[in-house]
Amino acid sequence: MLSKNIIFPSLATVLLINGQLVADENTQENSEATIDGHVSVRSREMDPKKRQRIQELRAKQKQDSEGQDPEQAQETLRKTANKLISSENQFMLAPRNLTQLKPTLAACTFPFNCHRLTGIAANNRTIEMEDGSHWEVASGDSYLLFNWRWDDSLVITPNYCWLSSHDYYITNKSNNTYVKANLFVGPLAFGPYSHWITDIDYFGGHIYLENQMVWCVNPSDNYVLSDWAVNDHVIFGQYDSWFTPYDHILINVNMDDHLRVRQY
Repeated sequence: MLSKNIIFPSLATVLLINGQLVADENTQENSEATIDGHVSVRSREMDPKKRQRIQELRAKQKQDSEGQDPEQAQETLRKTANKLISSENQFMLAPRNLTQLKPTLAACTFPFNCHRLTGIAANNRTIEMEDGSHWEVASGDSYLLFNWRWDDSLVITPNYCWLSSHDYYITNKSNNTYVKANLFVGPLAFGPYSHWITDIDYFGGHIYLENQMVWCVNPSDNYVLSDWAVNDHVIFGQYDSWFTPYDHILINVNMDDHLRVRQY
């Protein structure tokens, strides 16, 4: 009897473990099925040290560019306010900062910089855009998605906060709320709403896309461009910093990184 008491629990444990392994395999297969036909995020891995260095440099550049003298900042705000139409519902990019107005990015001027919301997961943790890309939303921001609706206009901007584990902000232009997010699943490969690189001028710092757009890369990001390649898929975003002509970003899905750019 003693041996049976030992054997039966052992058999039950083995069966339980085997069942769990099968469940994990099925979950993995289902997960792979959900991204079939989509571009794999970070399919080419960047050197971790280089990635960390890039993040540190960009955070410092953003901090330096916004570190104006208080009087100069106030004068800039006054001039900016005169150029903008006063409105309580005026669209502003994330993160909200009422002391810093950014006139060039106060509205979604170019359609290619706007994305459409096409889906929200039942658990409010991921959203889908028109190109088929999925974005994982920070758990602390998921409650905001209750007020997001299908076909809302979205704008992506980089998040250079030192303490954040999320690379981007996604601002809902329709209701002026924003969430922190990471790219989770890439867009459909060569899909009808996807964009990809057709040529790169590494020396001159130019990127050519399938829709005939040409983008000039911020010279500070040329060392990042060296890792990009033809047929890499990109997602459009905006760059919300002071006094720079490079007011857009191209997010490289394959590298899971972005460049600050301006349209040529």
